[in-house]
Amino acid sequence: MFIIAIIFVDSKTASHTERVNKIDESLRIERIVSLSPSITETLFALNLGDKVVGITRFCNYPPETKEIMKVGGYVDPSYEAIASLHPDLVFLLPEHEKIKKYLSELNINYLEVDNKNSEDIKNTIRITGKICSAEKKANELLENIELTLETIKNATKNLPRPKVIISIGRTMGSGTLKDVYIAGPTTYFSELIELAGGVNSFNNKNIAYPMLSAEGIIHLNPQIIIDLVANLKTSGLTKEMILKEWESTGNIDAVKNDRVIILDSDYIVIPGPRFILLLKDLAKAFHPEIDWKF
Repeated sequence: MFIIAIIFVDSKTASHTERVNKIDESLRIERIVSLSPSITETLFALNLGDKVVGITRFCNYPPETKEIMKVGGYVDPSYEAIASLHPDLVFLLPEHEKIKKYLSELNINYLEVDNKNSEDIKNTIRITGKICSAEKKANELLENIELTLETIKNATKNLPRPKVIISIGRTMGSGTLKDVYIAGPTTYFSELIELAGGVNSFNNKNIAYPMLSAEGIIHLNPQIIIDLVANLKTSGLTKEMILKEWESTGNIDAVKNDRVIILDSDYIVIPGPRFILLLKDLAKAFHPEIDWKF
């Protein structure tokens, strides 16, 4: 019997409806395989880490994941490895369409969740808590998330909203700025810009993650630039070297006013429960005039 959770998203209203099909109420979830870093973090945040028996090689948080068997990659897991673990449930994402087909053929239960935006992340926490008998912890986590969201909303609602771009990847180390991929207005990162009290400088909704040249960024002239560099420690670069590349662009408000912020924490590119930490980082960067208590 297969457990399939489908989360439908209406991008215009941001309303979410959960539908769970064919639930075996007697099924005890004791052995879990996670096929996404965001799912793995959710499971551990709900104190379900002791039930996780398999993860991808990209799942590296929390540190306890080092001791868990790796079942392959994000899009190329080993089905033999998964089957050998005899999981009660495999957690996966909508993009794992091919994987769902193979799991069905192997008669392995799976649960589909999503992480495209903050509501998806909260829904994943909620439904995972329900399915895995961790509702109390899920409710506590959701309350903390909502408290932070409300705190930031109330603190910034009457303040000017700075124009922001978030760089999610680019060619680094050349000494100049080139091939910069930024978050477009339909993305998870753009939602965080809005939640943190800013506005996305790039407003073309037809491109999720456009690649811009230095000239393109100069044209946008953002007041704040957020550069996400998750691999800084292994890149051989320093924050000073990265800042110099932005300074090469010259006449941009963010550069002139020293408002290029480099974020390199391990949670910045994982849309899981720790998204709230990135949101706090952004709120502090956008509104340093506020005496934030977190």
